[in-house]
Amino acid sequence: MAGTSYMACFGARLVTNGYAILPIGPGTKKPGQFKRGAWIDYPEWNRHAARPTTDVEVATWSAWPDCGIGILGGAVAAVDIDIAGDADLAMQIEQLARIRLGDTPALRIGRAPKQMLVYRTSTPFRGIKRHPLEVLCMGQQFVAYAIHPDTGAPYAWPEEGLADIDITDLPEITAEAAAAFLDEAQALLPEALRQRGLSAASPAADHTRSHSQVGTLTAIAAALKWLPNEDLDYDSWMRIGMALKGALGDVGADLFAEWSAQAAKDMPATTAKAWSSFKPDRIGAGM
Repeated sequence: MAGTSYMACFGARLVTNGYAILPIGPGTKKPGQFKRGAWIDYPEWNRHAARPTTDVEVATWSAWPDCGIGILGGAVAAVDIDIAGDADLAMQIEQLARIRLGDTPALRIGRAPKQMLVYRTSTPFRGIKRHPLEVLCMGQQFVAYAIHPDTGAPYAWPEEGLADIDITDLPEITAEAAAAFLDEAQALLPEALRQRGLSAASPAADHTRSHSQVGTLTAIAAALKWLPNEDLDYDSWMRIGMALKGALGDVGADLFAEWSAQAAKDMPATTAKAWSSFKPDRIGAGM
């Protein structure tokens, strides 16, 4: 890859094979843009989900230095096996996915034994989470070709990479099949692995009306620095958002948006819609 980005090497082939793609900033798992000689975040990346990737976009992104490639969910769905400490268990879940969903040739390894299996869909569906397992789909993205930020090595495709697989050659799955697989797979996990990112009993997460919900912007912003959101589960993300609104009211909207943007799968429009829907009456700063 010396002197040539992953986008320049594989972008056009992926589009020809039927995938919608995104530029990934070097050293990250997030969509990025190269402007004025520097990489910056790309908060509007989800607009690319509404249409096929164009040749002009691929040519533009291919000129960006060290540009990685992300795949948009929707036409594809990806089974994310986020199990880091037990290689045998990760392999057992992988084999169950192949039995229940199809023997896909598209296996991606980032930081082993974590792994991802890629499928296609005819009817896109919202992603489904069963911590630490997830099926990514509509409104989400995953990295296909880049340098992994933790290992410093390229993402690996031990069998065939998506640049060599036409999308029609992937096994097709449905939302119902994905949910059934996740339920069956989660039953194989030890209880410790099933725990969500935040306990419902956590004193920082929930309070009764006997506690004050109100907090200060400075104190809460400082507290959020100790709560990274690189891959927090959906329920915990919602609880944090409601706590912020309970503590700060609408003043906390920008803080929630900035914190949510840490996640690679963040969608600004979804974040804003969720914030508008929050009506917390029992959760806040607890101060």
